[in-house]
Amino acid sequence: MSCLPRFYHCFSLRSFPSPLRISPTNFIAPPYLRSRSSPRQLSPALMTFVATSRLLHLNSTAVASLENSSGGPNGSPVPSSSSPSDNYQAENGDEDILFGYHLPPKEIRDIVDAPPLPVLSFSPHRDKILFLKRRSLPPLSELAKPEEKLAGIRIDGNSNARSRMSFYTGIGIHSLLNDGTLGPEKEVQGFPDGSKINFVSWSKDGCHLAFSIRTDEEDNNCSKLRVWVADVDSGKARPLFQSDDIYLNAIFENFVWVDDSTLLVCTIPISRGSPPKKPLVPSSPKIQSNEKQNIVQVRTFQDLLKDEYDKDLFDYYAVTQLVLASLDGTMKPIGPPAVYTSIYPSPDGKYLLVYFIHRPYSFIVHCGRFPTKVDLWSADGEFIKEICDLPLAEDIPIAFNSVRKGKRSINWRPDKPSTLYCVESRNQGEATLAIHW
Repeated sequence: MSCLPRFYHCFSLRSFPSPLRISPTNFIAPPYLRSRSSPRQLSPALMTFVATSRLLHLNSTAVASLENSSGGPNGSPVPSSSSPSDNYQAENGDEDILFGYHLPPKEIRDIVDAPPLPVLSFSPHRDKILFLKRRSLPPLSELAKPEEKLAGIRIDGNSNARSRMSFYTGIGIHSLLNDGTLGPEKEVQGFPDGSKINFVSWSKDGCHLAFSIRTDEEDNNCSKLRVWVADVDSGKARPLFQSDDIYLNAIFENFVWVDDSTLLVCTIPISRGSPPKKPLVPSSPKIQSNEKQNIVQVRTFQDLLKDEYDKDLFDYYAVTQLVLASLDGTMKPIGPPAVYTSIYPSPDGKYLLVYFIHRPYSFIVHCGRFPTKVDLWSADGEFIKEICDLPLAEDIPIAFNSVRKGKRSINWRPDKPSTLYCVESRNQGEATLAIHW
């Protein structure tokens, strides 16, 4: 191994006093660069590139071998004298040229990192406006986080929310003056520095704000989401729940205002334990049967469920416990834990329209086509009536504008206190079939 230092100095690119020159007559191209017409002729620029790449590879190989060697006969490091090329590399940072990230000049960084225009949100009475501040680009740590790909969605298991969510960095409140100008900004304060803000919403009377907060932890992971509320007049924010064990489950729905001082929050069940472990041996083989001989064309979807373990993992992250929480600190769990996807309070605040999906799940379509049940509840969580229970929709035609069979788009009429409307296809959901009125 003592010859390695000499080998490195002889072939280091920095040791050449003049630019590297290779004679075309003495250079033999490797097989993958030989052309059919002239197997042994290359352009001078290409020959220089190939030789430089080879010498760089030899240079790196020699250095790695020297660092991994055990040194002299007694295990002691072999002394070596530094050459001018070594001093040049140490002074000019050639290792940084080959490895690591490089930042452009400060002028370019300032342009790229300049904060974009804030997102605007008007109060219900149109007398105030929010400036939701944000950063230009997400950090690499946010993009590099692991994610679970289940039923067509991607989940950040640490925060129990969708992966790679954008976020706000601050909230500013402005009053809209009579002359059409903005009053001075009032910054919402009270939450930790560096918090990532999501799901900002106004109360119905415009006096309070609700939003979620997540912070970075020591291992570059985000904490689970907590619900905070802020007083619009003072700008002071505080957590909605007094307990530190209540977290927001933001896989589908997050929270909605039921009235001026009450929120219906989708929380992670307190009794939930650790995520299920993937078995070494599957519990059963994968079986796909077509005994009914139905020929169904299905589009290709990504991130689908693959086995029973994925079904259990999907339920682990998506199952939600609904909690009615008041601004005075009182809270009441309502309904059983389920995979709630949407919640709509009636305009008069007396009823709740609740969507949730249930098994059997599918391996060939995403969660938007899973069996969906729509129920009507009272405002305090009492079951009143089942609106519909849509079966698994694996047979939606692939023609554009085709939809699933049964009722859909069920919601409240905004001009009535508590009146529902829905849409239902007259051609079995297939857009290519003619409709006879």
